[in-house]
Amino acid sequence: MLVSCDSTDEVIEPVYSVAGSLEIDCAESDGVDSSSRTITCTPLGKYGDSVKVKTFDLPDDYSAYVVEGDDLDDPEVDWESPVKPGMNIAIPDTGFFGIVVLDDRDRVADVWKVVVKKAVSSSSTKKSSSSSVKRSSSSSTKKSSSSSKKLSSSSSEKVSCSSSTKKSSSSSVKQSSSSSTKKSSSSSVKQSSSSSTKKSSSSSSKEECSSSAKQESSSSEELSSSSVLEVPPNDDPPFVIVPPSSSEDVHVESSSSMGTLQSVLLRDFGVDVNGSSVAVDGHKVYVEVPYGTNLKTLKVLPMDTVANLERPVEMEFVDDLGVLGTYTVVAGMQLPGTHFDARDNTGFWATTSDAMANTVTEALIKISSQANLEFSSSRMTISTKEVVGSWIGIEGSWKMAGGFYFAGTYSGTSAINIYQQDYSSGTPSTGASDISKDMTFGKSFTARPTGFDVTYSYSHVSNSNSSYPQKGLIYVMLVSSNGKVVASGVVTDDSSVGMHQVYVNLVYGSDSGILNAGYPVKEGLSVGTGDEDIASIHVMFASSAYAFVVAGGTLGNDDNYRGGENSNLVVDEFKLVY
Repeated sequence: MLVSCDSTDEVIEPVYSVAGSLEIDCAESDGVDSSSRTITCTPLGKYGDSVKVKTFDLPDDYSAYVVEGDDLDDPEVDWESPVKPGMNIAIPDTGFFGIVVLDDRDRVADVWKVVVKKAVSSSSTKKSSSSSVKRSSSSSTKKSSSSSKKLSSSSSEKVSCSSSTKKSSSSSVKQSSSSSTKKSSSSSVKQSSSSSTKKSSSSSSKEECSSSAKQESSSSEELSSSSVLEVPPNDDPPFVIVPPSSSEDVHVESSSSMGTLQSVLLRDFGVDVNGSSVAVDGHKVYVEVPYGTNLKTLKVLPMDTVANLERPVEMEFVDDLGVLGTYTVVAGMQLPGTHFDARDNTGFWATTSDAMANTVTEALIKISSQANLEFSSSRMTISTKEVVGSWIGIEGSWKMAGGFYFAGTYSGTSAINIYQQDYSSGTPSTGASDISKDMTFGKSFTARPTGFDVTYSYSHVSNSNSSYPQKGLIYVMLVSSNGKVVASGVVTDDSSVGMHQVYVNLVYGSDSGILNAGYPVKEGLSVGTGDEDIASIHVMFASSAYAFVVAGGTLGNDDNYRGGENSNLVVDEFKLVY
């Protein structure tokens, strides 16, 4: 029974109780203490630094909010955090939070305390200050003077008029009509009609809450880091690790209704993929898998569950000192053949060089050129070369073609496809030939790198075409399934540079100017927001950025050339960075 005391000693009957209607997804079967209004639970391990409200059945026109701070006797309402089924509530540093229920007249109907227990160790050794983990979320702990206000001091005054520890329902809070979640500072607090009405409280209430929060389950389960443990269904994030307080034996409070908890050391984490590796840098864990691995269904160890690592995921692990930490787990892969010790034979890369090397003679017409791709000493060299058309033994037209090595396919088979992409018959044409019409750009890819390292040199030979000056080109674009450029980065050089390494940042939500620069790219692409799922990666190495359009004239090397003859791009190594 709720008791409210004023000068008339009027008794107000309770109209509502959280008990039986609020279910936290992590609550133990015996974790509800009605006498102290406390729910005690241990995280299931799939919400990170928060717990999830599973069900909450409120009467019509009732509302509930998270309490800011740790004063549940004089609760400060977080109007930005209405409590609803399915929401995650951040766990403050104190290890508990409050939930206040308002009735249909915006009066305090009930206040409950949710205590979140942590794993405890059999060792009494205390953690150093560096092992503490802040669990509060900025979205639920920041205070706004315009949207939250403490209940008035008159309604929070403690009056010892009853042995009951429950709060009175007579304190009133009025919500602003302009918003369903925010209260204005002028109307956030409304006193009840009886100005002397006060909330009842007893010193035994705090003691009971405190003793309940300190209670520990008599059953404990000892878990080793090498155990194969049950994990809840895959959510985002897929799981969370319950830590020990030392690197020795781990004792975790458990309940049969909660499933098996996890305790995973950072050094034991990995994925069940041949050829994979794990590298830790600070609080980032990078998992590298072979190209072609499905990142959406990676089996992670030792949890023996499936996780989606197409995007970075926050997980908690215990280091070798027994310190709990939150880590960002990033999965990625390198592209095949990017050490350039030999020509890649997986089909990932395409080149126009094979067609350049295939001279074609039809009747009195001859189209000739030479290969412009070479691998030697673990380096790839692509060059800009001439393509010559002749008729009845007389040379008639010269054109300039760049060297291209790119992620995709090329359907051209001979020099005539370079000289004139849509050639059918007749004398050699002096018209421009767009050889990108035979290029298919992009290969399957779903990871989200932050940039790339490339080690290369470039030898510049000037051309005389001011509209299409000679320059070397390297670009990367991450593209969604609907043709949106999710991220991109580009390197161009218009003068010679020696062998060196550069890092290029991939900018998400930008094409880095690639689409409108006149470079060889897939048609129909547009810039995305950067949040789209990635479906393919486009990579281009070109000795001449514009010489995919082969143009020339009857006088040999003239102003129509879009590339400088014998310009070279030498690539030593290429690596995606995560």
